[in-house]
Amino acid sequence: MGWIDDTADWTMRKWYRLLRKEMPAVVAAYESLPGLTTRGFVAPGGGAHLHVDAPIQFQGMSTQVAGLWPFSNGTSSPLIGAPLGRDQTTGQPLLGDPLSLFLYGIMSAPSAFILALNGRGKSSLVVRICLGVMDLGFIPLFLGDLKPDYVGLVKAVGGQHIRLGLGGVGRVNALDAGPIAKWLHRLSPQTRTEVEGQIHGRRVNTVAGLIEMMLRRRLSEEQSEHMVLSTAIRVAAEEAAQEGRQPELADVRRVIVARHPRIREAILDMSEAEYDAEVKSLVKGITALGPEGVFGGMFWGQTTVEMDMYKPVVFDVSSIDEGEADLRAAAQLVIWSYGQAGALAAQTLANEPDPEDPQRRLGPEVHHLNVMDELWQILQAWEGSVYRINTITKVNRQKGLGQIMITHSMKDLELSTTERTKMAFGFVERSSMVFLGGLAENEQEDLRRIRRFSDREIQQLVEWSAEGTVNPATGEMNPPPGRGRFLLKTSDAPGIPFRVELTRREKEVHDTNAAWANAIAAARGEGAAA
Repeated sequence: MGWIDDTADWTMRKWYRLLRKEMPAVVAAYESLPGLTTRGFVAPGGGAHLHVDAPIQFQGMSTQVAGLWPFSNGTSSPLIGAPLGRDQTTGQPLLGDPLSLFLYGIMSAPSAFILALNGRGKSSLVVRICLGVMDLGFIPLFLGDLKPDYVGLVKAVGGQHIRLGLGGVGRVNALDAGPIAKWLHRLSPQTRTEVEGQIHGRRVNTVAGLIEMMLRRRLSEEQSEHMVLSTAIRVAAEEAAQEGRQPELADVRRVIVARHPRIREAILDMSEAEYDAEVKSLVKGITALGPEGVFGGMFWGQTTVEMDMYKPVVFDVSSIDEGEADLRAAAQLVIWSYGQAGALAAQTLANEPDPEDPQRRLGPEVHHLNVMDELWQILQAWEGSVYRINTITKVNRQKGLGQIMITHSMKDLELSTTERTKMAFGFVERSSMVFLGGLAENEQEDLRRIRRFSDREIQQLVEWSAEGTVNPATGEMNPPPGRGRFLLKTSDAPGIPFRVELTRREKEVHDTNAAWANAIAAARGEGAAA
């Protein structure tokens, strides 16, 4: 009946031309039809499509598809690693995590850094990454959960929840060697010597960091404070090993105060009065870490709960009040060192032959992803901690460990001296993956010191820093535009903007506003939270 329609259309156009009237658009008739949407009629038998598939995408060489220009697009990123979200440019799924991309040789180091303002979804991104790496067989360690953000996730996957805090909540021995201590007797002499050297280095680094935090200065080489501390820790460890236990800070203090001969031998010969003057500040710093000090003995004595190196672990320090900034920072330092010790213990056992069966190893091969959140807190409490953090994190790649460091902005890494600032910026520069969420406009100068950014990328990050809005007509509240949106930079090449959207189950195990649940529900008129 095509000729009938053509004849009718011709007649109608002729008629309206004679009447000098404009023929109504055909679409107007369809717009008035009830139930008609862009997907068809929403009614029984209407034929509406509830799901519309995306167009099929094709790939080809530039010589083959040259005629399609300018409608060509770049290929998608490799589908390797944890599912991060959807690429906001191509619509393709974006995958990746520090461990997977390193193992495939795509990245030079298994490390990532996350920068974004509060409430922009940093912890949500971490949850998505960690769920992905767990599915791939890796083990995440949440080293110092201050809020807490990750306890629900760890509990949901059957991991280990370790609480630390004052008043008997839990403590961790600043000198704890970690899970490897009970395996030392089964290691070969060469491996045992290497491991004991690593343990001693971690102990000295951790205790020195705590003392410096108390004294608000670095240990003096002129006064041989570092040498005295190192020797005292070694002597205390040897004596504790004979008793079948881990050394404690009280042991170190006792060895120094007793003027142990090995310490006297390590430093220049001096009178007792000169010796006491030499070690006075050091002893004062160690004493301040005790039960009567500001840290309440949280690092004094034996560790209350030993970490399981084959399970996801969260060290929950949320019981420490936000006003106790020094204690929270000290807890981060000790936990970062202790968590690294646990991960390295697993690596050692995986590489060590079983003395009873050389064809087997003492433990399975596993790889850990260390999550080091709220970096700003420890630097704000004592920025000299940057040296200790640098020591802890610098060897992770060689030891088979991945890491994610998190803070709010590059301003958190600007310290009082050029040397310290350069070292802190190095944490970002050494990270193969840098995730950037909403950031203030004054960040661009610092950002361009670590990566090359286009003006459009900087503008996008600034746009994502805006707060949420309220529709004046409907009263509907819109979240911040940058929530869940990140720009992934792996080099000076253009970054990949993507969005993280947690599933219902992910949201259940990761509620960062649990303390505000009832207040939020009341503000939205939803009644009290269940």
